[in-house]
Amino acid sequence: MPSGAEELASLLQRIEAAYGAVGKLTTIRQSGRTVSRLRGEGTMERLWAAPDRFRIRLGYASETEVRSMAAGRAWQGSVDKSGPFLQAMQLQAARSQLPWNLMAIEHTALLGSRIAEDGSTVHTLVLVLESPLRLLVEVDDATARVRRSIGTGIGDMQFITEYRDFRHIGGHLVATREEHYAMGRHIGHSIIEQLDFPADPGDGAFLPPQ
Repeated sequence: MPSGAEELASLLQRIEAAYGAVGKLTTIRQSGRTVSRLRGEGTMERLWAAPDRFRIRLGYASETEVRSMAAGRAWQGSVDKSGPFLQAMQLQAARSQLPWNLMAIEHTALLGSRIAEDGSTVHTLVLVLESPLRLLVEVDDATARVRRSIGTGIGDMQFITEYRDFRHIGGHLVATREEHYAMGRHIGHSIIEQLDFPADPGDGAFLPPQ
């Protein structure tokens, strides 16, 4: 029987092989469309850069919303935000890096495995973020694809994303449809149309307008 560390290492190797290696992840950008149950359909762009910078731009017919994070601070437009808003941004930034941030093995652990309702085997990994935040990541054993992520650590709230419609974009496997849930309620979905790993845009890309 392999040890827990060996089992984790083997699973991470399979995940990386399934999605495509990127080396040391320093930036990632995803763009496409978003559909919100409250605000309708719009455009979406997410941009993350090491070590902890993140920006999401949502363009709806009525308005464009930009949320950003850098150096332990977060903004909604130009408004300084903290507390649960900042924590939610940290969880969203971690989700945007999946599955490649799992390769930081010092922050990743294998919690266990189970048989899902469809008879498949699912492994649950935990990615340890800034305390008390955690991202639980469920991986299908047969395909090594991420099926679901669960963000925890903001009180008793849970933020769940389910991943579907896997396709290859630019040589990497991408879940092109993400279903989003908050506190058990479906709040919308995202369609990923583009994925790339651009040059670091600099801190200014993540700071609020002056």
